[in-house]
Amino acid sequence: MTDVFYLISSLAQGGAERHLLDLIRRLDPNRYAADICVLNDRVHFKDELPPSQPRYRLKSRVWASPFAVARLLSVLRTARPQILHTYMNDANLWGRLATYVGPKPRVITSVHLDDMSSSYRFLERRLAHRSDRIVAHSRSIQALLVDRLGIASERVVVIANGIDPDQFRPSNAAEVAAARETYDLGVNNFVALMAARIAPQKNQLLVIEALGLLKTAGALPSNFLLLLAGRVSSEAYHRRVRAALERTGVGDHVRFLGPVRDMRSLYGAADVVLMPSQTEASPIAALEALACGVPVLLSAASNTDAVLIDGQHGWEIGDVTAASIAAAVREIVSTPSTVRRDMSVAARSHVLSRFTTARVADDFMRLYDDVSARPHQGE
Repeated sequence: MTDVFYLISSLAQGGAERHLLDLIRRLDPNRYAADICVLNDRVHFKDELPPSQPRYRLKSRVWASPFAVARLLSVLRTARPQILHTYMNDANLWGRLATYVGPKPRVITSVHLDDMSSSYRFLERRLAHRSDRIVAHSRSIQALLVDRLGIASERVVVIANGIDPDQFRPSNAAEVAAARETYDLGVNNFVALMAARIAPQKNQLLVIEALGLLKTAGALPSNFLLLLAGRVSSEAYHRRVRAALERTGVGDHVRFLGPVRDMRSLYGAADVVLMPSQTEASPIAALEALACGVPVLLSAASNTDAVLIDGQHGWEIGDVTAASIAAAVREIVSTPSTVRRDMSVAARSHVLSRFTTARVADDFMRLYDDVSARPHQGE
């Protein structure tokens, strides 16, 4: 039995957090024992948590808490896992620093974002040798780590994200009607959904500006409705988005939903999902939507793993600007419903063929076995 200790910043709503929980549910229980440790107590996925998890809570309110670091060292000395698997930047930093003075398990770090700050890139270069393997969750992240940060290619492995197609599946007509009623969307509205935290990376501001351009040109349908579903991770950016609604005059077309637990139902209520992000790593929300049969608008920077094929499963835009988003939205709303239905069927088939949690779990179990069989970075 291999003990795997998962360290993650929190279990707040987000793709990486859901990815971790999906992975744990798919591990072979006869071969792996998993425990979760969170830096702080934000937990969104309560219904999806394995029994008695997260087992460890470090109760940190800031990323650089010396008290939380001390608690982490104490927990690691008690748990003595064979593998320490860290998720997201804060946990990747803390976990590797802890191995300098604490126990020295095999270390795997999962990198879910390629928009690292310059200061974090500096740290990543210097801590990479503490990882037995660094998992890049997209080809774009692999390029960042190897080509731009100079990390040895043999230390980096690509494991693209996946979703549970049983959990995320198309809604039937009755479910769509019920979801539309729940969210008071009406029958005839064209509903676009952004399932993303409110943050600069996600480009909600550009989408609002795009709607403003369409309204000025008289090209924004009166029945167009944009739903923003996700937690606010940047208050300053949230204020800018709110101000843009007033400036562009499209406030009647936009609703803020905050974090949503039943995402499958919300996808079922949508006609399209918009994800023109600055960058993403095999974007999980896009995979969820596609598995639910909802076409997606995705930026090319977020599509390095061919999450969708332009024209078959949705739309891809290259240079992400308010003007390019406006042009894409104009095309989307004018696309015949028959064409969008064909996209829906093809989208789910595409996800089933390449982007499932079963494939992700198989990839990670092979990685765990490989890392366990080799001398680790401290030997």
